[in-house]
Amino acid sequence: MNKRFLHLDFKGIVPAFEALEEYFRYFKDCGFSGIVFEFDCRVRWRSWPGAGMPEYSAEQAAKIVSLAESYGFETIPLMQIQGHLEWALGEEPYANLRENNYFTLCPSAPGAREQLFAWMQELREMFPNSRYIHLGADEVLHMGLCPLCRAKCGENGDKFKLYLEHATALCRQAEKLNFRPMIWGDMLLGESDPVAAAKQLPEKTIIVDWKYWGRGPHKSTETLKKSGLEVWGASGVQCAWYEHFRQILPFYEDRLENILGWHNFDGTVIHTTWGRSGNKYGVYPPWLMTLPLWVAAGDPERWEKHPWKAGVEKLSRLLRRALEFELVRLPAEIRKWETRCRLEEESREYLALGVEFQILVNRLLEIISDYDSQLESRRFVGIDPRIMERDLLHGPQKLRKDLDALLPKLAAVFDRNQLSAKEEFLAEFSSQFRRLDEVKPFELQK
Repeated sequence: MNKRFLHLDFKGIVPAFEALEEYFRYFKDCGFSGIVFEFDCRVRWRSWPGAGMPEYSAEQAAKIVSLAESYGFETIPLMQIQGHLEWALGEEPYANLRENNYFTLCPSAPGAREQLFAWMQELREMFPNSRYIHLGADEVLHMGLCPLCRAKCGENGDKFKLYLEHATALCRQAEKLNFRPMIWGDMLLGESDPVAAAKQLPEKTIIVDWKYWGRGPHKSTETLKKSGLEVWGASGVQCAWYEHFRQILPFYEDRLENILGWHNFDGTVIHTTWGRSGNKYGVYPPWLMTLPLWVAAGDPERWEKHPWKAGVEKLSRLLRRALEFELVRLPAEIRKWETRCRLEEESREYLALGVEFQILVNRLLEIISDYDSQLESRRFVGIDPRIMERDLLHGPQKLRKDLDALLPKLAAVFDRNQLSAKEEFLAEFSSQFRRLDEVKPFELQK
């Protein structure tokens, strides 16, 4: 039976321990069969003392897993074995494990593999009932750089050989702990012959082909299946920093196209909900943003009948058009959407505030564009002082006032829902408004 797993990346904004259960109830109602937990830097790990930004103790994390299982979810831990370990390798106590001082794990460093084995053992204790473990192994951007690693790559500089040796060792260790291992497929697809590359992995290894854009089925998935290994798919429910570069809502039509497309795949799919692009990148918006996407990921037929479907499609369309006279009426419409639980009420309010925030961002861009344009045009046609006062003095003043009124409302959503990283979220997404400091009326030309 094909299953639908929900992946939760905890390195972004996460609910407090006490607030997680209502999410599990919602996930169950969505129709997911399991949850992939990427606790990452948010747990106080015994195997990584002093590292990360813990929100939960190891004991609390174990209770979270147990609670998820009590709702009938199959649980899968996700760890990283080479790339995406910045949260730990960025700390000085673990500098000896870095690849040539990059925040990527050096598989040749003394004690590196033992460190990962210890972490895996800790995950086995935290997930005593789990059949699978996800080893990550994606986007290894720096490898084969230190003298030991270069020697292992051979005369031809075959870095994949080094990657394969390391991944295989971790897969074998997972099997010893009664886990069936899986890894992301991008590093295999980066080889000239992905099928031959995949065939070198242990035969029980599952390859997960993540494709976060476009509508499947994807050719890469069919390519990986030729290896004879089991292949799962992965959609992007929340991903990509550039989708949130200036907005706290996604382009819903892009996410829905990808999610719904993966339902055409005859196999198990993991629907990924990322918290950041990486540990040293800015935070993504909170999970409240993703409720309609979770519905579509869990049960596409239910999404087709969902009372929010038409509204989300309109929201996404108008966000792209970015016309204020259209957007300004939208928050009131969203606040009238039908809800069935407290979580949907909070999601609805966040979406309405997200539109209000985007209106302010659009006004910011208009002011900056107007300023840049007038800065040049004054040399040719002079300045109308009334227009300048309206656009470059009163406009920025009103925008600052509106932003100051909106940010406390967003902060209140974080407080009501016991969400982490409130200060970071508000600081990062409001930082773009610093450009207003540059906008000042010009001196009148004489």
